[in-house]
Amino acid sequence: MGRRENIIDAISRIHAAGADTDKWPDALSVLTTLFGGQGASLEFMERPSLRHTGMHSYGLPSVDAYMEHYAPMSPRYPHLARGRAGSVHYDALYYDDDVMDTHPFYTEFLAAFDLRYFLGGAIEKSPRELVAVAIQISPRQGHPTPANIRLMGALLPHIQQASDVMRRLGHRSNAQAGLESTLDWLADGVLMLAPDVSVLYANAAARAIFRAADGIALHRGTLQFISRDAMAKLGLALKAIDRLRISDIADAAQSDFLVGRPSNAPAYAVSVRPLLAQAGEPSQAVTLIFIHDPLTRKQTRVEFLGNMLKLTTAEANTANALCSGLSPDEYAHQCNISANTVYTHIRHLKEKTGSRRMAELIRKLNDVQVAVIAKRENDI
Repeated sequence: MGRRENIIDAISRIHAAGADTDKWPDALSVLTTLFGGQGASLEFMERPSLRHTGMHSYGLPSVDAYMEHYAPMSPRYPHLARGRAGSVHYDALYYDDDVMDTHPFYTEFLAAFDLRYFLGGAIEKSPRELVAVAIQISPRQGHPTPANIRLMGALLPHIQQASDVMRRLGHRSNAQAGLESTLDWLADGVLMLAPDVSVLYANAAARAIFRAADGIALHRGTLQFISRDAMAKLGLALKAIDRLRISDIADAAQSDFLVGRPSNAPAYAVSVRPLLAQAGEPSQAVTLIFIHDPLTRKQTRVEFLGNMLKLTTAEANTANALCSGLSPDEYAHQCNISANTVYTHIRHLKEKTGSRRMAELIRKLNDVQVAVIAKRENDI
């Protein structure tokens, strides 16, 4: 297949991914080959914090470590956020190699996976969100060529159109979007189940519980507990809700039980409740499930800390570790990241809090922690 045919094939797969999000890895694989890269990604970030809210990828290692620790320190995203939608971006627009050789994002994270340069662009840009595409390039290949830069410029409108189609197909009512946005703020996991018990919606906390794979999982779209006793209790609760839905009997149809964890951490507390449609509305979600994780109190503190100081997730976790008495080196060892990475987060924390010394930073962070605890107590 010649170059022209490869480009046509890439465009076709990009538009197919717009109609079916499961096809984005396939489209990104073709883009990776077309540009001779090592991998590719389509990334979604909230603004102005530039925290990741989602990502499709192909051929990229350590995606979780990237999103947790290294994406927040990437020098690329501020430039992408300032550029107009549809603009092409690559490292040489901002830095020369001498500068890149001193930045931990390049020297620690990318170098560990034989990556160095990128070629991409801003796909969507709004006051609330940034969407970007990126091809990752090895140091042997070098900076992107002028021909590849022009090709990226020609492909970006197709990626933008596919992104727009993806959004239109996934359009929800303002009320539904507002509800789900509100549920994402809850520390407890929240699930909405269809009559066939498939999961229609999972909030951010529930998705984190699934990723932890510690006794609760999502398997082929259905909720699974490792505990047979918990699965039996879930089955009884769902049958009661099904009877309630069919016969319209005014029954509580609810159940509360514990789900053990292989890690021996404190058990999850699960509550099952009916969620019935109003008269004349189509039957969609019929079951509401709450999952309380006793370990989320710390994570909730981290989220409040991040929101109050406008920190990235990695910076907020670092701040919480410092407040807990961990030294930077201890925290780096605990998270299996380099000390340089942690000290980069600390430098950002000092800048955002106006602190000059470590003692001053920890004092200010502790002041915020006290405010967080007081707020939680007032809420209770």
